[in-house]
Formats: sequence, structure tokens, C-alpha cells
Amino acid sequence: MRLFRAVFNVVVALSMTHFALADIVPFTDWQHLRVQLPNVSIHARYQGSGPPVFLIHGYPQHSLTYHTIGPLMAQNYTVILLDNRGMGDSSIPADNDYSAETIAGDIKGVLDFLNITETYIFGHDKGAGLTSAFAAKYASLAKMVSIAEYPLPGFGYETVSDPIPSWSLYSNWQLGFFGVPDAAQYFIQGRERQMLSWYFFHASYSGTTAVSKDDLTSYTDQISKPGFLRSGLTYFEEAIVGADAAFFNSSIGKQPLAQPLLVMGGEASFAPVSLLQQFFGRVGSNISYDVVPKAGHWIGDENPAWVANRLLEFFGGDSSPLPSIDLSYLTNKVTLV
Repeated sequence: MRLFRAVFNVVVALSMTHFALADIVPFTDWQHLRVQLPNVSIHARYQGSGPPVFLIHGYPQHSLTYHTIGPLMAQNYTVILLDNRGMGDSSIPADNDYSAETIAGDIKGVLDFLNITETYIFGHDKGAGLTSAFAAKYASLAKMVSIAEYPLPGFGYETVSDPIPSWSLYSNWQLGFFGVPDAAQYFIQGRERQMLSWYFFHASYSGTTAVSKDDLTSYTDQISKPGFLRSGLTYFEEAIVGADAAFFNSSIGKQPLAQPLLVMGGEASFAPVSLLQQFFGRVGSNISYDVVPKAGHWIGDENPAWVANRLLEFFGGDSSPLPSIDLSYLTNKVTLV
């Protein structure tokens, strides 16, 4: 029902634009892909036809987070959803390297495998950091960039993760808690569903209905797999956050992103626009800002139609659009050997 409402809303919205509409393919019917990189196996889902768009997720989610936005965007684009290393159905790397710079290399590795030389890309939560690292490190591969709901380390992450006197149940104190993954794992293991239920509730606009019970079960199942709770928490480890800050300061800090950049925040989470400008004003040289109405942190769950339409509008504004790609050749193709 949630997807039906989202589809109806976006069809109405797009009927007033120049975008053509193809048939919507439910997320459950999307194709799977697995790409073996040097030290990690990356799992992905893909669907649609048109120019490529990569959607990068954050924590504690995986590619499922785009089960509403993805099908809407796949009416006009070839949409590719990755499971970040150590999350979803991608593997846990032996070296436990979860730095944004390294994962930018994972994204490039999938592009190289698919022979994609340029793409549009969007990242949410931790995925915004990974997307920013990709756009900075491989600038020629990222045509237009959008990020949401994550201040970059070195550019404000430390401010929102440090304790302040006004912290409450609704604050982001978990960022500091997760910063010591061994302790966080000890207290969360066996209570993954309870932790996720609070996690989705506390940063939402609509409360406990922000993420459906079925999706909550899927996220619980994924992080409860052996090793996956710890691997996801490692993204928040102080050493990883420090490495990310050093990377962003040495790259974006010296040369802001030149690509058109759309920064979004949920109205109940990362707003108003002045707050977005405060945290992201130094990230790029060509930035647009927008606040997602009727949404908290979980913009893809709480207002997917609005977000999909805004991304379609943003990427659709490219004066020299990327060429369409066709991934149908991957059907029944062996990709690991």
C-alpha cells in the first residue's frame, strides 16, 4: 500500500513535467548482481532503462532503503543500488577497511565492471559521505551529485556527534555510542530489533510508522547475521571517522566539488536551509538546497514520491544528459568467474 500511494503521488507530480513514464517494476522483481572486487564481494540490485543513477545507502539500512524511490526513478533511468561492504548482502572485507575513500573505490569498481564511464549519484545518511568521497576522488565519473542527511567528517560531523547538555532520547547520541563498536555490539547484540525500532522512531517525522514492520524485520535480519552488526558499527569507529575527516579535508577542503550538487534534509531532522548551508556550504561550488516536507531522517520511507520527483527534476536538468545504458546483457550472465 505504501508503494502504491508513492507511485500514485509521483505519477500525478510527473504528469505536470516533461518526464516520460515507463512501467513501474516492484523492487521485489529487480535483478540481482554480484561483483567480485579485490577484497570484497559487492551485491547490487538494478532495474530500468535510461542514463545510469547510483543510489548509495547508509546505516542501519541496505539497498532495501530505496525500495520506494528506486522503482519510481527506474521509469526514466537505469537505477543501480549497491549494498555497501559489510552491509546487506555484500561481504565483510578481511581488512575491516570501511573508510569512505576505500568504499568510493568499491563504487568505481562496480562502474568499471559495468563499463559505465559517467553516472548520476545520490547518497543518504552514511551513503552521503561515500557519495561525496566518490565524487571527490573520481570527479570525472560523477556527472551530478545529490546527498542527504549526513554532515561530512571534518565539515561538521564532529559537532553533531559530540555530547551537549541538551541531548535527549531524540538526539543523535548514538553516533558517540557507535564510535566504540566493541561496546556498542556488546549492548545491542540480541536486541537488534529493539535498537532498530528506536533508531527509526527517534529521527522520524511520522513516528513508529516511518518504517514498516516488514522492512524493520528485513533490516533486523541483515544486521543479525554473523559479523554484520560489528561491520556496520565499524563505519562509526573513531579511527574510520578520523580517516574520513582527513580525506575530506585534503580533497574537498582544498578543492570543493565542482559538479552540480543538491543537498537535502528532512524537515524534522536536518532543516532549515540555513542549517544545510552551514554544514555543506564549503562542500561544493555549485550547490542547491532543499528541505523534504513531511519527513525526518528517513526521507525515502516517509516521503518517497517527493524525493524521487526532486531527484528526477535535478538530474533531468542536465543540459547534456548522459546516454542511456542497457544492462539486459547481464541476464543469466556469470559475473564472478
